[in-house]
Amino acid sequence: MTPRLVLFSALAAGLVSGCLSRSDHTQYYLLTTPADAPSQAVESSRVFLVGLNIASVEYLHTRQMLVQSGPNQLRLSEDNVWRETPQAGFARVLAQRFAHNLPDCQLCGLPLATTNTPELVLEIQLGSLQGRLQPKSEAEVSAEIRILDAGGRLLERDELRQTAPWSPTAPPDGYPALAAAESRAAAALADEIGQKVLACHRHLSKQ
Repeated sequence: MTPRLVLFSALAAGLVSGCLSRSDHTQYYLLTTPADAPSQAVESSRVFLVGLNIASVEYLHTRQMLVQSGPNQLRLSEDNVWRETPQAGFARVLAQRFAHNLPDCQLCGLPLATTNTPELVLEIQLGSLQGRLQPKSEAEVSAEIRILDAGGRLLERDELRQTAPWSPTAPPDGYPALAAAESRAAAALADEIGQKVLACHRHLSKQ
């Protein structure tokens, strides 16, 4: 074996050994919804279809959990990561809360796979999903929403924000508690959006 090949083999063995011995400390989290909450389903006069467009601001494209530690500072955690993007996680929570609270509403992502025309179009721009340390410790989820009728007429536009208490001292480093608090805030925001969609549906039904 040539000296060059011996050196290459030794370097490769060292790299493999280092990769195998390195422990992965990454913790993964999911947004969840209240499992045991009693149903608060609201019946409408008829089944109605709502098309959904959901997006998020660019800094939420990462799956690392975020904490705002100062007025102009966001800290990303390399070891605490969402299993899905915040946008995908919130869309899942939204669908679960709509199914729980609005059984007569069929929420479908756009573009639709069928030729059915939605009565309403719900556009969501997720603006934040993070922990805050100042002025108080809390989880925050916010979004700008637009609700349009089938013809594209704007019925509702609003900027919504929900928070939940969070204790950053909970072990380890407060991230499990942050995931739970963000889940509560996300569910509350989804419920608030659902009420606005229902109000728009009822308004159209009276016309």
